[in-house]
Amino acid sequence: MESSSLIAVIGDIHAQGRALARVLERVRKRRADGILLVGDFACAGHRRQRTLAGGAQYLCEVNAIFAQVNELGIPVQYVPGNHDKPDLRMPGNIDGQVRELAGVTVAGIGGAGPDIFGFPYEWPEDDIRALPSLCADILLSHCPPRNTDLDKTWKGAHVGSDAIRERVELPIADGGPKVMVCGHIHESAGVVQIGECLCMNVGALGAPFPRVQVGFVEGFDRVILEDLEDGKHRILSRRLPSAR
Repeated sequence: MESSSLIAVIGDIHAQGRALARVLERVRKRRADGILLVGDFACAGHRRQRTLAGGAQYLCEVNAIFAQVNELGIPVQYVPGNHDKPDLRMPGNIDGQVRELAGVTVAGIGGAGPDIFGFPYEWPEDDIRALPSLCADILLSHCPPRNTDLDKTWKGAHVGSDAIRERVELPIADGGPKVMVCGHIHESAGVVQIGECLCMNVGALGAPFPRVQVGFVEGFDRVILEDLEDGKHRILSRRLPSAR
């Protein structure tokens, strides 16, 4: 089934309210039907999560971000990032679930792997492989697929997830997503097609490598990454398989 919905996608916010305000104004002007948030709303970090004061401040920042987003009055869904508490209770958490948003189905996979850095929400790859199929039009994942232009650090290392890539590579007819959106690796914002799936890393509003940018999913056949600092757009439309 095709869709005429316009879905906005916002990257790792990391409590950057001013940058978020610019992004939300663009979302309002484009009259998006729904908003997807890829996680990392603030920064629980390695040490902060282990103190009562740090945990309270983290939740205060997260609540402020969600209040800002919800002011638009547009339906919102999200997954927690690796910096977030995995059990965030603000409405719209679809981690490990499939829900409808603006007439399309969205599956959520929060956190990041592999589980080696000690952030609040990390997982072993096999935990993601063990999840249900989560068949949906859009896969909302904090972590990008591995070995692509979306998971490369500034040092050139690929640090995404094989398990996420395996889901993205599934043909649509076999339950694979039409579109996958993610964040996590701030410096690898971009758009690529993997198999039949349009994939977009919407980057981050917060450090490191902050950039005021926002993504849009137009129907199921086009994704756009808009850089609000230089006005440039990266646009990708689905390429059909070559006839044989």
